[in-house]
Amino acid sequence: MTTLRADDLDRGSALDLLADARTGRVIYTVAAMPAVWPAPFRVAPDGGVLLRTATDSGLAQAIGGTLVAFEADELHDGDGTGWCVTLLGRAVVGAEDSVTGTTEIHILPEAVHGRRFPEPTEHT
Repeated sequence: MTTLRADDLDRGSALDLLADARTGRVIYTVAAMPAVWPAPFRVAPDGGVLLRTATDSGLAQAIGGTLVAFEADELHDGDGTGWCVTLLGRAVVGAEDSVTGTTEIHILPEAVHGRRFPEPTEHT
């Protein structure tokens, strides 16, 4: 039987991994139901997450001022190795860019959790 081991990462290591990722998922609620929005992003200087979306998108309408989660990962099916980082924080929806019809969302970094999944170990 294979045991999946996860090593907890400190905040700095987790943010370093997050900075190398390009796509993640915003997890939020709509009418008390969970919702997930995949999005390209970048890490802000404060360690938060910045992303852009259409101003009239469901995401921009639902999350302003609310607590959300953001998750990104790199997991390898072949050997079970990889990492995942989850950031929790308030979402701040910026002003609309009238040229592009988009707005920037900044998820403030209230809590950052990371895990690395090393090579699995075999148990008999």
